[in-house]
Amino acid sequence: MARGNSFLGSIFIGLILFLVSFFVLFINEYTYVNSLKIADFAEKNAIVTSSNSISPANENKLVHLTGQAYSQETLTDSIISIPNAIALFRDTEMYQWKELKKQNDDNSTQYEYRKVWSKFLINSSEFQNKSYTNPPNMKYEELDLYAQNVGFGKFYLSENIIENINSRSKILQLPYSNKFKIYNGFYFTGMNYDNPAIGDQKLAYSFIPSGVKLSIIAKQSGNRLESMNSKYGNFTIVSSGTKNLKDMLTEYRNDNSNKTWIFRGIGLLLMLIGLNMMIMPVANIGGMIPVLGQITKFAAVLSTFILTISLGTITIAAGWLFFRPEIAIPLIIVGIFTILSLKKKKKIIIPE
Repeated sequence: MARGNSFLGSIFIGLILFLVSFFVLFINEYTYVNSLKIADFAEKNAIVTSSNSISPANENKLVHLTGQAYSQETLTDSIISIPNAIALFRDTEMYQWKELKKQNDDNSTQYEYRKVWSKFLINSSEFQNKSYTNPPNMKYEELDLYAQNVGFGKFYLSENIIENINSRSKILQLPYSNKFKIYNGFYFTGMNYDNPAIGDQKLAYSFIPSGVKLSIIAKQSGNRLESMNSKYGNFTIVSSGTKNLKDMLTEYRNDNSNKTWIFRGIGLLLMLIGLNMMIMPVANIGGMIPVLGQITKFAAVLSTFILTISLGTITIAAGWLFFRPEIAIPLIIVGIFTILSLKKKKKIIIPE
């Protein structure tokens, strides 16, 4: 009975992972294609102008500007204050118990508990051994603070643009605090860093200083720069440093391409694991026959790999169907032909 439940459980979980992989792959491609459309739109429509003057002719149009962002605001949390800051960030870690599970050969589960630094709260109420407990919350949580008025030449930046500035500088010389000890650029809330107690925290700070150089593609709206409304969605493109329009869009395309390849890998891995969990239990039944078993298992492994590549290619190509049909259609045809020909030859295991 237990083996039967394990058999069905494996197939069910595999089916869920298999279906999720299609969603991950398709949404990933859709997002990537949309980013390319945004880049093409910006390339055709962005007007290169100066941040030191406001031209009425550019009102409500997409503009490209370079310059320095500045703020006269002091950003403060309950611990430190930073003058002339565009943004202030607090990152935290807490010393906690972590439960580790190990499956023994006799199918029993062994539990181990270790002390670790983690930026995430570990819920000890779900531990097998209730004697290991973590605090129910972090006294000092992560925090992002942004200036309300950030200038950029003659313009002011919208909240969306400010939050997309990626020019953090770590605060290495933290101001003195009578509440905490300072170690290697962070505050420590406990008594002894070399022997921390459960619940002790590390607090690290970074900020975006006034005067940071930026390149921005956004809509000019009066004396403000804000998100551009387009049929591809609202967007702004913000890059650190001084870059011309061509270099900005090249960087934007490359960044999105790199993210897309990461999620392609995740989607294909989910599909491979899902297919493996659905097919291998069937192959293991054949594995009870000595010689036939090895052949069946090899065929199952080959099946999952080829099906993953074929179905993954079809799903990825579907996301490109209306943007680059000359690429998408041949890939879809090749993927379908591969699956049909393999199934016709019956050289691999393919679920009906």
